[in-house]
Amino acid sequence: MQRTFPQAFLSKATLIAILALGGAAMSATAVHAQTATNTNTAQSSDPTLALSASASETVAQDTVTLTLTRELRGENQVELSRSVNEAMNKVRDKAKADKALEVRTGSYQVWFERDNDRPKQPVTARGGDAKDDNTADDAGGIWVARGQLLITSKEMEKASQFAAEVDQDMALDGIRFSLSRQAREVIEKRLLAATTNAFKTRAREAVAALEFGDYRIKSLRLGDVGRPESYQPRVMAMSAGKAGPAIEAGKETVTLSMEGEIFLLPK
Repeated sequence: MQRTFPQAFLSKATLIAILALGGAAMSATAVHAQTATNTNTAQSSDPTLALSASASETVAQDTVTLTLTRELRGENQVELSRSVNEAMNKVRDKAKADKALEVRTGSYQVWFERDNDRPKQPVTARGGDAKDDNTADDAGGIWVARGQLLITSKEMEKASQFAAEVDQDMALDGIRFSLSRQAREVIEKRLLAATTNAFKTRAREAVAALEFGDYRIKSLRLGDVGRPESYQPRVMAMSAGKAGPAIEAGKETVTLSMEGEIFLLPK
């Protein structure tokens, strides 16, 4: 009877050899993959170049902020504070009734002023139950109460007319123009596209000038919108009657910048 044990033994040996060859092949594949990974990482050793680009746009300011002030002087601090508060409340309620106007409280101060011209010293306003010691019994001294409201609107003529209507209660003390948040967002979108295109153009020009083949972006940073360059607005004197001051907004330049680094790739 023919023995089959050697054949079985050879088959097992062959199987072991096959498994050994398979393991070697897997090791070779792993080595190849590791080599490929190292090749990709080596790209970080390519030379880099720092670039920057910016875009600007000059636009008309579309918002006006009026500063209205009520200032009173006298010997009784409480009475002065009460009068200023009443005037501010009256004007604030009137402004709130108009949806085209936005009103907020500005500065509010009460201080005692002396004749010797020493610096004004703000103090906390006293309540309505204060005693008689709130009067300026110091010879030559006087109390000063001052409050402000800020009126903001995109409708400049309406804001001007409002200032004229309340000038008996609070006087126009300042005019400031600005760009609204909505308008600024629209400009920023346009500037973002323009700044990105400018950065790409500079990158391509740098690659060509330095005789490289291409570039790859390493990092990018979008700069904040630059401080606006303001142009002097026109403010004309208030005319007779109840007409407000003739005001005309100025312009400002909004700038957006982009900075980054690129890899310079060989041809």
